[in-house]
Amino acid sequence: MLSGQRLVAVDLGGRRLEQFSAEGCRFEACRFDGAVIESASFGAGRLVSEYVGCSFDGAKLRMGPGGYARFVDCTFENSVIEHWFCFAVEIVGCTFSGRLKKVVFNGSVPSDKQGTAGRRVNQFEDNDFSRARLADVAFRTGVDLTRQRLPSGEEYTYLDDAAVAVRRARSAFNAWDDLEMKKRARGVLAVMEADVAAGQRQLFVRVDDYPRASRPAIRALLTAALQG
Repeated sequence: MLSGQRLVAVDLGGRRLEQFSAEGCRFEACRFDGAVIESASFGAGRLVSEYVGCSFDGAKLRMGPGGYARFVDCTFENSVIEHWFCFAVEIVGCTFSGRLKKVVFNGSVPSDKQGTAGRRVNQFEDNDFSRARLADVAFRTGVDLTRQRLPSGEEYTYLDDAAVAVRRARSAFNAWDDLEMKKRARGVLAVMEADVAAGQRQLFVRVDDYPRASRPAIRALLTAALQG
């Protein structure tokens, strides 16, 4: 547990920790490579912690609350990151490969956290996810996906103009006669509409995040969203 520390070029890698907690700390060119952390709180407390030029390569990180943190020019190569809910976390110029599972990235800071964070918007740009495997990963409340490199493949669908795409999807959904198909796609459409209403201008959907039986209906919904 660290508070108010400035660490430069410190090697924290290769450790197996039940908990890691940093409050109001600054890490510069530090290494967390190969670390296994059962509960990682990189932005604990009510002060922002910063990570600049740090590496988390090969780390296995099960996150606690995202808290108040900022990552700049960090690498997460071949890392495993789970349960990272970034409501007041900024990520700039970082590279991810390996696996991210059950992660939320917010483009804006929730109103109840803005006073502590000292801002309304999270800087989230120039990040490379192109070699990462994203499972149940959400970009919400205004993350500009045109400023990120995203993975590609049949399991992923990128919707460049989310508002238009969601209107197309809703129109197609309303015209379906198959009630079972509607049942299986309804939840996804509701999430897409909620994301647009909350300020998300592009959407990134992974069909494999949903039950196998629902995937044909969801693919049909996304196909309708993509059609001009």
